[in-house]
Amino acid sequence: MDRGNKAPNLYGNKNCRIYMDLEDIIRENVLPYPPAKSLFRCAGVCRGWRFQISTAFFAHNQSNSFRSISGFFFQSLAGMPAFMSLDPRAYAVPDPSLTFLREPVDVRTSCNGLLCCQGRTAYRPYYICNPANKQWKGSWRTSGEIRFDDNEKLLPKTGVHVNGIVYWLSTRGVTSFDLNSELCRLFSSNLENLGMINGKLCAACIRNQKLIVFMLTNPQSHTRRRAAVKTWTRILPEIKLDSTLPVESNTCPCNYSGRYCDGHNQLHIVFVGDVVVLRERNSYYCIDMNKKASNCLGEYIIHPYERFVGYVNGLVNLY
Repeated sequence: MDRGNKAPNLYGNKNCRIYMDLEDIIRENVLPYPPAKSLFRCAGVCRGWRFQISTAFFAHNQSNSFRSISGFFFQSLAGMPAFMSLDPRAYAVPDPSLTFLREPVDVRTSCNGLLCCQGRTAYRPYYICNPANKQWKGSWRTSGEIRFDDNEKLLPKTGVHVNGIVYWLSTRGVTSFDLNSELCRLFSSNLENLGMINGKLCAACIRNQKLIVFMLTNPQSHTRRRAAVKTWTRILPEIKLDSTLPVESNTCPCNYSGRYCDGHNQLHIVFVGDVVVLRERNSYYCIDMNKKASNCLGEYIIHPYERFVGYVNGLVNLY
């Protein structure tokens, strides 16, 4: 027997092959799904993962794979943006006050991990930014569509973006603006609290101490020049509000903006991920509409009528 020629280590080679297969499986099928905070920690595992997570292709893939609501941005009493995380261990941003922007800003809305903010200088420019990676832009142009109607006014802080269309509550119903055709449309509705669930325009109301959510069944009819019939269909189970936290729509001074209160209690309806936020004095509770489960988010001192902006902890790249 030739002792110079050793038998191949089939067991060791098999383990190595299994390890490599497992690494590929994790890299291709697991890494795109965690939130940004978890991915920043994963980048320290090895050089290969760090390189992959840093690529623009991976950022695009992750922003399309991870769509779970991570928390809410709001304006603190001090006037600076702040972030309320649904799970601080999993979701966070490095600079919740957004001081990486050129000036102090107010958070207006969000979409797929990006925030739309407005500056406070005389010009009051708008910024699109990703608070997870601190990237931002402020390039805009004026639309060719001009709509004049003395009887119609858009209600502030009600805008929602759904599949290329922006919707606002107005004094005459709901006004939509198609970003592709740049056309405005108006359709009547007596619902409040516009939002998005599963890529569809939704609205909510409170009736008989129950939270009810409706979905628009024919959203594409806004592209027609002629008036079209728009219908709403009830979705999701009703959520009965606890009698210990009374919420009465007829006691709220500003129903249009999605807030119902009775002096101390207040309901913020945020549709990202089917989530509702309920306020009891300075404590905030998150209610999952599908699971009918709730958990306490903590205590925050926030202006009584401040808007919550749902945020997804994504890596979407702006450069």
